[in-house]
Amino acid sequence: MADVLFTAEVTVPASRDAAYAAFGGGRWADWTFDAKVEDLRPGLAVRVAFPVGGVPLAGIARVHRVLPGQRIVLRHETPWRGRVIIDFEPDDTGTRVRLVTSIEDGSIAPLARLLGSDMADDLADDPDEDVIRIGLLTSYHGSAGVFGPAVENCARLAVDEINADGGVLGLPLRLVVGDDATSPATGLSELKRLHLRHHVDMVIAVHTSATLDAVRPYARRVGLPYFYTPVNEGGKPAGRLFRWGEVPGDQLRRAVPAMMREHGGKGWYVIGNDYVWPRAVGACSRVVVESERGTVLGERYVPLSTTDFDEVLESIEDSKAELVVNCLVGGDAAAFERQLHAAGLRKQVRSFGALLDEATRDHIGDAAAEGMWSVLGYFMDLPTTENRAFLSRYRQAYGPSAPPVSSVTESVYEGIHLYARGAKTAGTIEPASLVGALPGVSFTGPRGQVTVTSTGRLRQPLYLAEAVAGGFRIRGEQGLAGID
Repeated sequence: MADVLFTAEVTVPASRDAAYAAFGGGRWADWTFDAKVEDLRPGLAVRVAFPVGGVPLAGIARVHRVLPGQRIVLRHETPWRGRVIIDFEPDDTGTRVRLVTSIEDGSIAPLARLLGSDMADDLADDPDEDVIRIGLLTSYHGSAGVFGPAVENCARLAVDEINADGGVLGLPLRLVVGDDATSPATGLSELKRLHLRHHVDMVIAVHTSATLDAVRPYARRVGLPYFYTPVNEGGKPAGRLFRWGEVPGDQLRRAVPAMMREHGGKGWYVIGNDYVWPRAVGACSRVVVESERGTVLGERYVPLSTTDFDEVLESIEDSKAELVVNCLVGGDAAAFERQLHAAGLRKQVRSFGALLDEATRDHIGDAAAEGMWSVLGYFMDLPTTENRAFLSRYRQAYGPSAPPVSSVTESVYEGIHLYARGAKTAGTIEPASLVGALPGVSFTGPRGQVTVTSTGRLRQPLYLAEAVAGGFRIRGEQGLAGID
């Protein structure tokens, strides 16, 4: 199947320079697709809403190349991959704007499923083929859609590196991708597709804990090793399920006292999405804040994909809170922080983002994100030899305008390498033997050395960082997470 191409043309009543300058600013929305972007610099994220099948689908693109006043080229990332070319040509009544949009072959079937079609993406895999299939379940749409493209890039980079080194037990790895669209029901459907149609040998996952709750019973019933690598609420080891991301207690014990010393405030407000991980962050926040002689003055949980935070901002202002724990996900976290900044509250309110990574900071924007704090196991600004080498390989593979790497997305890179090392240690990919061989397995990668502990957690460094223009300022390593 070839890529799908769409073209459209419209004339706007303005000069070519004025039409070009309008992109990202909200004028002539019939052709700008409600695009929002701070600047047309290559690499910057653009929020767009394209009408597909009569449905406005919110998505994310990235500026790839510009010819000022003449052409804008975007790399579309979610909810499909492709390219958008916008040309500006003067005519007698204004400026003719020509749009050419392509959807890559591999994105056609996932997009069709998102729109309610049961279109198959390809033929079912042969279960007897000599290949190890890695199922990747992540998000390309919805609040967590900001992570999907870089998650897949990091996973493919790990697969390519392992295959270039001879694969695992003499067999190549093959990556098969599923999109949960930040929906638990869709996540379960996608996991079943990966298992029943593509016969995956294991799953590595970056999605919400709400999706994890939906897919976990099925994964347990069929015996799939399931490596869940992003920030999560923690929990006891459960058979073949591994939770390897940062947990609230480790993050908050480092962030809360440091922020109270830095900013002098003691009153906190918790804002999160209404599902298990944010509520776990909220409960832990209350314990840690009170242990530091602070007070949680307010707590609010909103549905995923919330875009209007006016009432929450009024509540924060009324509470007199000086510090905020933001445990919203992806696009929701970005919308909240942009609105907090626009309301002028950043002058008296500082935020700790429990999931503030490069992708989310990128969508918040430099001005609104400046001064926010985060604690994660990886930042692109880590000044280590391993990280510089990793980023060089990433950019060489995916280009200078590829989506930024973050702790959330880079975690799958290390997760796949740990899986490969576990299989080599066990001498098999048979699930019970592989799972038994994982404790003690280590990998030194971009974030430093990570090791699977005896209880199945991941021992890894944690770094306290502050958002600054263009990235993060690392304020130092803050010990290890995942210590048994």
